[in-house]
Amino acid sequence: MRDLATAILLAGALLLSACARARVTTQIQSDGSWTRTVELTGQQKKDGLQAMPTLDDTFVIPTGAGWKSTEQAKDNSRMLTLERSLPAGGTLEGDVSIKNSEPGKSSEPGKSSEPGKLRLVNHVSVRAAGPHQLEYRETLHWTGPPSKLLGDIRPEDLARLKSHLPQPLATDANARALADKATELSIPVMFGPGDPLLVVGLMHPDLAVYRANQRLGSMLVKALEQQFGDRMQPAERREVARQLIQEAFNSGKMPQPDPAAAAATPANSSGLTPLMFIVKPPGKVVSTNGEIDELSGEIFWALFEEAASYKDVVLTAVLESN
Repeated sequence: MRDLATAILLAGALLLSACARARVTTQIQSDGSWTRTVELTGQQKKDGLQAMPTLDDTFVIPTGAGWKSTEQAKDNSRMLTLERSLPAGGTLEGDVSIKNSEPGKSSEPGKSSEPGKLRLVNHVSVRAAGPHQLEYRETLHWTGPPSKLLGDIRPEDLARLKSHLPQPLATDANARALADKATELSIPVMFGPGDPLLVVGLMHPDLAVYRANQRLGSMLVKALEQQFGDRMQPAERREVARQLIQEAFNSGKMPQPDPAAAAATPANSSGLTPLMFIVKPPGKVVSTNGEIDELSGEIFWALFEEAASYKDVVLTAVLESN
Protein backbone atom coordinates (compact mmCIF):
# COMPACT_ATOMS: atom_id res chain seq x y z
CA MET A 1 0.00 0.00 0.00
CA ARG A 2 1.39 3.38 -0.92
CA ASP A 3 1.10 6.03 1.75
CA LEU A 4 -2.02 8.11 1.31
CA ALA A 5 -0.21 11.41 0.83
CA THR A 6 1.84 9.97 -2.03
CA ALA A 7 -1.31 8.56 -3.58
CA ILE A 8 -3.08 11.91 -3.45
CA LEU A 9 -0.08 13.73 -4.88
CA LEU A 10 0.23 11.25 -7.73
CA ALA A 11 -3.46 11.56 -8.45
CA GLY A 12 -3.20 15.34 -8.22
CA ALA A 13 -0.42 15.53 -10.78
CA LEU A 14 -2.53 13.45 -13.13
CA LEU A 15 -5.55 15.63 -12.45
CA LEU A 16 -3.66 18.73 -13.50
CA SER A 17 -3.23 17.18 -16.95
CA ALA A 18 -6.87 16.15 -17.34
CA CYS A 19 -9.39 18.42 -18.94
CA ALA A 20 -12.02 16.01 -20.26
CA ARG A 21 -15.11 15.37 -18.15
CA ALA A 22 -18.55 13.81 -18.38
CA ARG A 23 -21.94 14.86 -17.03
CA VAL A 24 -24.56 12.13 -17.41
CA THR A 25 -28.25 12.75 -16.72
CA THR A 26 -30.98 10.12 -16.53
CA GLN A 27 -34.49 11.57 -16.56
CA ILE A 28 -37.07 8.97 -15.56
CA GLN A 29 -40.78 9.19 -16.37
CA SER A 30 -43.56 7.76 -14.20
CA ASP A 31 -44.24 4.97 -16.73
CA GLY A 32 -40.62 3.75 -16.43
CA SER A 33 -39.41 5.16 -19.75
CA TRP A 34 -36.29 7.29 -19.52
CA THR A 35 -34.07 9.71 -21.38
CA ARG A 36 -30.30 9.56 -21.20
CA THR A 37 -28.23 12.70 -21.81
CA VAL A 38 -24.44 12.40 -21.97
CA GLU A 39 -22.47 15.66 -22.03
CA LEU A 40 -18.79 15.20 -22.85
CA THR A 41 -16.41 18.15 -22.59
CA GLY A 42 -12.75 18.24 -23.58
CA GLN A 43 -10.06 19.80 -25.69
CA GLN A 44 -10.47 20.05 -29.44
CA LYS A 45 -8.10 18.03 -31.55
CA LYS A 46 -5.52 20.13 -33.40
CA ASP A 47 -2.65 19.55 -35.73
CA GLY A 48 0.78 19.29 -34.17
CA LEU A 49 1.67 18.80 -30.52
CA GLN A 50 -1.37 18.35 -28.29
CA ALA A 51 -0.74 19.71 -24.78
CA MET A 52 -3.86 18.18 -23.25
CA PRO A 53 -5.80 14.98 -23.88
CA THR A 54 -8.68 15.66 -26.24
CA LEU A 55 -12.28 14.63 -25.85
CA ASP A 56 -11.71 11.87 -28.42
CA ASP A 57 -8.56 10.70 -26.62
CA THR A 58 -10.58 10.21 -23.44
CA PHE A 59 -14.06 8.98 -24.35
CA VAL A 60 -15.70 6.57 -26.75
CA ILE A 61 -18.48 8.66 -28.29
CA PRO A 62 -21.88 6.89 -28.12
CA THR A 63 -23.18 6.18 -31.61
CA GLY A 64 -25.81 4.08 -33.30
CA ALA A 65 -29.58 3.91 -33.53
CA GLY A 66 -31.46 6.24 -31.21
CA TRP A 67 -28.65 8.63 -30.37
CA LYS A 68 -29.04 12.30 -31.27
CA SER A 69 -26.08 14.62 -30.95
CA THR A 70 -25.29 18.32 -30.92
CA GLU A 71 -21.88 19.95 -30.69
CA GLN A 72 -20.57 23.26 -29.39
CA ALA A 73 -17.08 24.68 -29.61
CA LYS A 74 -15.59 27.62 -27.74
CA ASP A 75 -11.93 28.59 -27.77
CA ASN A 76 -10.08 25.27 -27.40
CA SER A 77 -12.98 23.43 -25.78
CA ARG A 78 -15.47 21.12 -27.39
CA MET A 79 -18.74 19.86 -25.89
CA LEU A 80 -20.78 17.01 -27.30
CA THR A 81 -24.34 16.50 -26.05
CA LEU A 82 -25.78 13.08 -26.85
CA GLU A 83 -29.35 12.06 -26.07
CA ARG A 84 -31.33 8.86 -26.35
CA SER A 85 -34.81 7.80 -25.20
CA LEU A 86 -35.39 4.30 -23.84
CA PRO A 87 -38.54 2.33 -23.01
CA ALA A 88 -39.49 1.01 -19.59
CA GLY A 89 -37.14 -1.83 -18.64
CA GLY A 90 -34.50 -0.62 -21.12
CA THR A 91 -30.76 -0.95 -20.54
CA LEU A 92 -27.62 0.69 -21.91
CA GLU A 93 -24.08 -0.64 -22.15
CA GLY A 94 -20.98 1.49 -22.53
CA ASP A 95 -22.41 4.93 -23.14
CA VAL A 96 -19.80 6.05 -20.60
CA SER A 97 -16.58 4.40 -21.78
CA ILE A 98 -13.17 5.85 -20.94
CA LYS A 99 -10.17 4.92 -23.03
CA ASN A 100 -6.93 3.56 -21.65
CA SER A 101 -3.85 5.49 -22.71
CA GLU A 102 -1.03 3.46 -21.21
CA PRO A 103 0.04 -0.12 -22.01
CA GLY A 104 0.01 -2.57 -19.17
CA LYS A 105 -1.54 -5.63 -17.65
CA SER A 106 -5.33 -5.64 -17.74
CA SER A 107 -7.43 -6.07 -14.61
CA GLU A 108 -9.23 -8.86 -16.50
CA PRO A 109 -7.44 -12.22 -15.94
CA GLY A 110 -5.48 -13.40 -18.94
CA LYS A 111 -5.85 -10.13 -20.85
CA SER A 112 -3.52 -7.24 -21.58
CA SER A 113 -4.41 -3.58 -21.78
CA GLU A 114 -3.18 -1.50 -24.72
CA PRO A 115 -3.53 2.16 -25.65
CA GLY A 116 -6.90 2.72 -27.25
CA LYS A 117 -8.53 -0.06 -25.24
CA LEU A 118 -10.95 0.77 -22.47
CA ARG A 119 -10.16 1.45 -18.83
CA LEU A 120 -13.74 1.92 -17.63
CA VAL A 121 -17.16 0.87 -18.93
CA ASN A 122 -20.70 1.15 -17.58
CA HIS A 123 -24.05 -0.61 -17.54
CA VAL A 124 -27.29 1.20 -16.65
CA SER A 125 -30.90 0.07 -16.30
CA VAL A 126 -34.24 1.40 -15.13
CA ARG A 127 -36.76 -1.28 -14.14
CA ALA A 128 -39.81 -1.89 -11.99
CA ALA A 129 -38.92 -2.52 -8.35
CA GLY A 130 -42.38 -3.17 -6.92
CA PRO A 131 -45.82 -1.60 -6.95
CA HIS A 132 -45.45 2.04 -8.04
CA GLN A 133 -41.68 1.87 -7.67
CA LEU A 134 -38.78 2.06 -10.12
CA GLU A 135 -35.10 1.24 -9.63
CA TYR A 136 -32.23 3.06 -11.33
CA ARG A 137 -29.01 1.05 -11.21
CA GLU A 138 -25.68 1.94 -12.83
CA THR A 139 -22.47 -0.06 -12.54
CA LEU A 140 -19.02 1.34 -13.36
CA HIS A 141 -16.53 -1.44 -14.10
CA TRP A 142 -12.76 -1.08 -14.37
CA THR A 143 -11.21 -2.88 -17.37
CA GLY A 144 -7.87 -1.06 -17.58
CA PRO A 145 -4.52 -1.93 -16.01
CA PRO A 146 -4.39 -2.08 -12.22
CA SER A 147 -4.34 1.37 -10.68
CA LYS A 148 -0.94 2.79 -9.74
CA LEU A 149 -2.43 3.38 -6.30
CA LEU A 150 -2.91 -0.35 -5.72
CA GLY A 151 0.68 -1.57 -5.94
CA ASP A 152 2.07 -4.36 -3.77
CA ILE A 153 2.96 -3.28 -0.26
CA ARG A 154 6.59 -2.23 0.00
CA PRO A 155 8.86 -3.72 2.71
CA GLU A 156 9.27 -0.32 4.39
CA ASP A 157 5.47 0.15 4.46
CA LEU A 158 5.03 -3.31 5.93
CA ALA A 159 7.60 -2.60 8.66
CA ARG A 160 5.95 0.74 9.43
CA LEU A 161 2.50 -0.83 9.76
CA LYS A 162 3.86 -3.50 12.07
CA SER A 163 5.47 -0.83 14.25
CA HIS A 164 2.03 0.65 14.92
CA LEU A 165 0.57 -2.65 16.16
CA PRO A 166 0.88 -4.05 19.70
CA GLN A 167 3.83 -6.47 19.79
CA PRO A 168 1.78 -9.73 19.95
CA LEU A 169 -0.14 -8.65 16.81
CA ALA A 170 2.81 -7.23 14.84
CA THR A 171 3.04 -9.97 12.19
CA ASP A 172 3.45 -9.70 8.41
CA ALA A 173 0.05 -11.32 7.88
CA ASN A 174 -1.74 -8.86 10.15
CA ALA A 175 0.01 -5.87 8.58
CA ARG A 176 -0.87 -7.03 5.04
CA ALA A 177 -4.51 -7.56 5.98
CA LEU A 178 -4.63 -4.08 7.52
CA ALA A 179 -3.00 -2.58 4.41
CA ASP A 180 -5.61 -4.23 2.17
CA LYS A 181 -8.42 -2.90 4.35
CA ALA A 182 -6.95 0.60 4.44
CA THR A 183 -6.72 0.61 0.63
CA GLU A 184 -10.31 -0.58 0.30
CA LEU A 185 -11.47 2.24 2.58
CA SER A 186 -9.28 5.01 1.17
CA ILE A 187 -10.11 4.60 -2.55
CA PRO A 188 -13.74 5.85 -2.28
CA VAL A 189 -12.69 8.55 0.18
CA MET A 190 -10.11 9.88 -2.27
CA PHE A 191 -12.03 9.42 -5.54
CA GLY A 192 -15.73 9.35 -4.61
CA PRO A 193 -18.61 8.95 -4.98
CA GLY A 194 -19.25 11.82 -2.63
CA ASP A 195 -16.83 14.70 -2.09
CA PRO A 196 -13.48 13.28 -3.27
CA LEU A 197 -10.75 14.04 -0.75
CA LEU A 198 -8.37 14.33 -3.71
CA VAL A 199 -9.81 17.76 -4.54
CA VAL A 200 -9.51 19.01 -0.96
CA GLY A 201 -5.94 17.68 -0.74
CA LEU A 202 -4.90 19.70 -3.77
CA MET A 203 -6.46 22.97 -2.64
CA HIS A 204 -6.12 22.80 1.17
CA PRO A 205 -3.74 20.06 2.41
CA ASP A 206 -4.19 20.85 6.11
CA LEU A 207 -7.96 20.58 5.84
CA ALA A 208 -7.51 17.26 4.00
CA VAL A 209 -5.83 15.77 7.08
CA TYR A 210 -8.81 16.61 9.28
CA ARG A 211 -11.26 15.40 6.67
CA ALA A 212 -9.31 12.14 6.49
CA ASN A 213 -9.56 11.78 10.26
CA GLN A 214 -13.31 12.37 10.06
CA ARG A 215 -14.00 10.07 7.15
CA LEU A 216 -11.36 7.36 7.57
CA GLY A 217 -10.79 7.35 11.32
CA SER A 218 -13.98 5.63 12.45
CA MET A 219 -13.79 3.16 9.55
CA LEU A 220 -10.22 2.22 10.42
CA VAL A 221 -11.16 1.78 14.08
CA LYS A 222 -14.01 -0.51 13.00
CA ALA A 223 -11.67 -2.46 10.70
CA LEU A 224 -9.21 -2.96 13.56
CA GLU A 225 -12.05 -4.18 15.79
CA GLN A 226 -13.16 -6.66 13.14
CA GLN A 227 -9.63 -7.89 12.52
CA PHE A 228 -8.35 -8.16 16.09
CA GLY A 229 -11.44 -8.23 18.32
CA ASP A 230 -10.67 -7.96 22.03
CA ARG A 231 -6.97 -8.62 21.39
CA MET A 232 -6.72 -4.84 20.89
CA GLN A 233 -8.35 -2.47 23.36
CA PRO A 234 -10.52 0.48 22.16
CA ALA A 235 -7.88 3.05 23.13
CA GLU A 236 -5.24 1.08 21.20
CA ARG A 237 -7.48 0.90 18.12
CA ARG A 238 -8.03 4.66 18.14
CA GLU A 239 -4.33 5.34 18.55
CA VAL A 240 -3.32 2.98 15.74
CA ALA A 241 -5.91 4.55 13.43
CA ARG A 242 -4.67 8.03 14.33
CA GLN A 243 -1.04 7.08 13.73
CA LEU A 244 -1.83 5.49 10.37
CA ILE A 245 -3.64 8.57 9.08
CA GLN A 246 -1.09 11.01 10.54
CA GLU A 247 1.82 9.13 9.00
CA ALA A 248 0.04 8.77 5.68
CA PHE A 249 -0.24 12.54 5.43
CA ASN A 250 3.28 13.11 6.79
CA SER A 251 2.00 15.08 9.79
CA GLY A 252 -0.27 17.11 7.54
CA LYS A 253 2.54 18.65 5.47
CA MET A 254 1.84 17.79 1.84
CA PRO A 255 4.04 19.36 -0.84
CA GLN A 256 2.15 20.72 -3.80
CA PRO A 257 2.31 18.87 -7.14
CA ASP A 258 4.94 20.11 -9.58
CA PRO A 259 3.19 21.81 -12.53
CA ALA A 260 6.26 21.19 -14.69
CA ALA A 261 5.94 17.45 -14.07
CA ALA A 262 2.27 17.60 -14.92
CA ALA A 263 3.05 19.49 -18.12
CA ALA A 264 5.36 16.65 -19.13
CA THR A 265 2.48 14.18 -19.01
CA PRO A 266 1.92 12.67 -22.46
CA ALA A 267 -0.84 14.46 -24.36
CA ASN A 268 -2.78 11.26 -24.89
CA SER A 269 -2.83 10.41 -21.19
CA SER A 270 -6.38 10.46 -19.94
CA GLY A 271 -5.24 11.43 -16.43
CA LEU A 272 -8.17 11.55 -14.05
CA THR A 273 -11.60 12.14 -15.53
CA PRO A 274 -14.27 13.92 -13.44
CA LEU A 275 -17.63 12.18 -13.76
CA MET A 276 -21.02 13.45 -12.62
CA PHE A 277 -24.11 11.24 -12.70
CA ILE A 278 -27.53 12.81 -12.16
CA VAL A 279 -30.96 11.20 -11.86
CA LYS A 280 -34.16 13.21 -12.28
CA PRO A 281 -36.85 11.14 -10.57
CA PRO A 282 -40.56 11.08 -11.46
CA GLY A 283 -41.60 11.21 -7.80
CA LYS A 284 -40.25 10.88 -4.28
CA VAL A 285 -36.95 9.15 -3.57
CA VAL A 286 -37.52 5.96 -1.56
CA SER A 287 -33.82 5.15 -1.09
CA THR A 288 -30.48 5.92 -2.72
CA ASN A 289 -26.74 5.71 -2.15
CA GLY A 290 -26.34 9.08 -3.86
CA GLU A 291 -26.82 12.62 -2.60
CA ILE A 292 -30.07 14.54 -2.99
CA ASP A 293 -30.32 18.15 -4.07
CA GLU A 294 -33.24 19.33 -1.95
CA LEU A 295 -33.94 22.30 -4.24
CA SER A 296 -34.25 20.39 -7.51
CA GLY A 297 -35.11 16.96 -6.12
CA GLU A 298 -32.32 15.46 -8.24
CA ILE A 299 -29.95 12.71 -7.10
CA PHE A 300 -26.27 13.01 -7.93
CA TRP A 301 -22.95 11.20 -7.61
CA ALA A 302 -19.59 12.95 -8.15
CA LEU A 303 -16.45 10.87 -8.66
CA PHE A 304 -13.32 10.20 -10.66
CA GLU A 305 -13.02 7.02 -12.70
CA GLU A 306 -10.28 5.68 -10.39
CA ALA A 307 -13.06 5.11 -7.85
CA ALA A 308 -13.83 1.86 -9.71
CA SER A 309 -10.20 0.68 -9.80
CA TYR A 310 -10.53 -1.38 -6.59
CA LYS A 311 -14.03 -2.75 -7.15
CA ASP A 312 -17.15 -1.91 -9.15
CA VAL A 313 -18.94 1.29 -8.23
CA VAL A 314 -22.71 0.78 -8.16
CA LEU A 315 -25.07 3.78 -8.17
CA THR A 316 -28.62 2.99 -7.08
CA ALA A 317 -31.91 4.76 -6.43
CA VAL A 318 -35.41 3.44 -5.76
CA LEU A 319 -38.07 5.94 -6.76
CA GLU A 320 -41.81 6.34 -6.51
CA SER A 321 -43.34 6.20 -9.98
CA ASN A 322 -46.27 8.55 -9.25
